[in-house]
Amino acid sequence: MLILLLAAAGGGVWLRCEGTAPTIEAPEALLIGREGASLVVRVSDPESGVREVAIRLRHEKGDQVLFEKAYPGNAMTGGIVKPDADPIEIAIDPKSLGMGDGEAILEAKARDWSWRETFAGNSRVLEIPIRIDLEPPRIWVESGLTYVRRGGAAAVVYSLEEPTSRDGVEVGDVFFPGFPFPGQETGQGTPTGRRRFALFAVPRDAPANAPILAVAVDEAGNRATASWLTRLQERQFPDVRINLGGAFLSSKVPELASRLGVDEDDPISAFQIINSEARAANELRIREIVGSGSAERHWRGAFQQLRNSAVTSLFAEHRSYFAEGTKISEAIHYGYDLASTAGAPITAANAGRVVFGDRLGIYGNCVIVDHGLGVTSLYAHLSRIDVREGDRLEKDQRLGLSGATGLAGGDHLHFAILVGGSYVDPKEWWDPKWVREHIEARLVTQSP
Repeated sequence: MLILLLAAAGGGVWLRCEGTAPTIEAPEALLIGREGASLVVRVSDPESGVREVAIRLRHEKGDQVLFEKAYPGNAMTGGIVKPDADPIEIAIDPKSLGMGDGEAILEAKARDWSWRETFAGNSRVLEIPIRIDLEPPRIWVESGLTYVRRGGAAAVVYSLEEPTSRDGVEVGDVFFPGFPFPGQETGQGTPTGRRRFALFAVPRDAPANAPILAVAVDEAGNRATASWLTRLQERQFPDVRINLGGAFLSSKVPELASRLGVDEDDPISAFQIINSEARAANELRIREIVGSGSAERHWRGAFQQLRNSAVTSLFAEHRSYFAEGTKISEAIHYGYDLASTAGAPITAANAGRVVFGDRLGIYGNCVIVDHGLGVTSLYAHLSRIDVREGDRLEKDQRLGLSGATGLAGGDHLHFAILVGGSYVDPKEWWDPKWVREHIEARLVTQSP
């Protein structure tokens, strides 16, 4: 019995003298800008439990304790917190901490309840290197006076002094990404070869006098902006009343509702859901598709309107839908409706790459073409699609045939152009003079 008791006691002592130090999980390194940074530190010790944690910051202005905590436990049974201590959130504000540009170290130290080191426990120290960059990137605009219409597009050329994590143009709260200036190799042009080109738009619903700014954000999160002379030309968009006929409500709406999983028992209710919820979901999907556009310019010159087509609906018109004299829904029509013969060949408005070719809710059979530099075109309601995702297209190459799929009352093409995810008036892009003076003129601007 004595031997068993001694063995048990020895086993207990051996367990309490375990030699595994606590585990500390944290980022390997940090880059901190003017806005500061936050990180999460996790500490665990499955053997004896976490006893205490201390986190301090070491930099040229001195050492500062950012976190200290002792966790419950005792020498006999160990700590209560064994799998994981609560996540430790650390906020580092360079201004309040008196930090300047340079290097620093974040030291995280944890100790457990082991009897090792004369009951002092096992400890682990983790050092996280920090780089502090408080200087915003430098950005300057080369372009001069720029005219842009509400619902229209424009271009700007700007230069950067250093690499960025994000740069482009902001119109109010809408961001349009910038791209490397076409044809310019790294190391040429500006001192660091970071000449950039951005297409941007003033969306139909942008606030009045929305600021237009060239924006750059560096890897540390520092943000810089630059303005230049711009002139916004306001315009009015048409209001259109559309009366939904009985045939449309009794045949087209139930057909589309069935495909979209919408209750089709009440055609009016089904139309309201399709025209609001399904439309919104489709628009989100379109923005996902066009969000990763190519930095390579595929298009050249003006875009081409569908041959021998008549315009039946205009860009950005506000549509009010009526059934039996009662308004039941409304929507903005972000494109042109173009009518030709039934089953007319639909061709690419300019050179590009197919990024989508399939059914898309209210748009029916739909093709989306990426033309590069943030420009995409959309072709909807096709009866047949003759291209696949990834196909390279030349201007005037056939995409499919016109039709009435989706939320369409008759055979036609719904054609739209997007710049950076915002719909713009295709009429501008169909105009060779506008393309030449407002877009291509920026592409031949010489460096200062």
